[in-house]
Amino acid sequence: MTQLSKIESVQNSMVKHAYSLKIPKKSKDLEDFLCEGFHLVREALKSNLKCRFVFGTKEAWENAEGKEILAAAHREKVKCFEVPPNIISYVSDTVTPQGILAVVGKLQAQWPAEPYSRVLAIYQVQDAGNMGTLFRSAEAFGFRGVLLTEGCCDPYNPKVVRSSMGSMFRVPFIQNEKWQACQDWLKEKQFHTYALAAQAAQPLSETKPLSPIAYWIGSEGAGLPEALVQTCEASIRIPMVGQVESLNAGVAASLAMFWAHFQAPLS
Repeated sequence: MTQLSKIESVQNSMVKHAYSLKIPKKSKDLEDFLCEGFHLVREALKSNLKCRFVFGTKEAWENAEGKEILAAAHREKVKCFEVPPNIISYVSDTVTPQGILAVVGKLQAQWPAEPYSRVLAIYQVQDAGNMGTLFRSAEAFGFRGVLLTEGCCDPYNPKVVRSSMGSMFRVPFIQNEKWQACQDWLKEKQFHTYALAAQAAQPLSETKPLSPIAYWIGSEGAGLPEALVQTCEASIRIPMVGQVESLNAGVAASLAMFWAHFQAPLS
């Protein structure tokens, strides 16, 4: 294995910077985010993101996946360091860290690009696990962009990054926009906009998604504001049986996006 420089103190400036990225009040104003685990660090390097540096324990670098990441990092001229397990535990946002993490530059905000096809618009979803699921399903079912209104959780929250499994690296998104600005953009680009609402009369299974299409999803509890729903072309619901009143945002939007893909598959 290539001889790596070692960092052994939590007082090191890079360690302090990495630690600050798991503190929400600090991280939102910083230009970097935290990327943990073999899969995500590898995906970050593959996605040509600006990886500032990678920390790994001796055991992690000797792992087959660690060796692969080290080789990729050297190709991309990304600095790698060997650190003791206590530093990984100090910086990590997980209970059982894998022993490797990277500090990565945040992506540039991007509105979806032509050719317009499918977009997911998210209104004030604050659950990090749901947000990561939304990004993952968006990529899986051919949605080319994600619009995040103000009031959504930070997409760079470590839990969002982990649960997206790398999809947020590849699906363009904008954040902290007023819902009116998002809807105006969608209308300007001639999207057919649909609101996912539990009380809507029209079931998803009876819709024929038109292109380009945009689905609006809100949180499970509050849903979408009526003013937003009224600006959409139609509102639709997920048909259910039993005594279930609602589905969480990740599940509901995933079903709708699958339906769009099922009706008109994209390569």
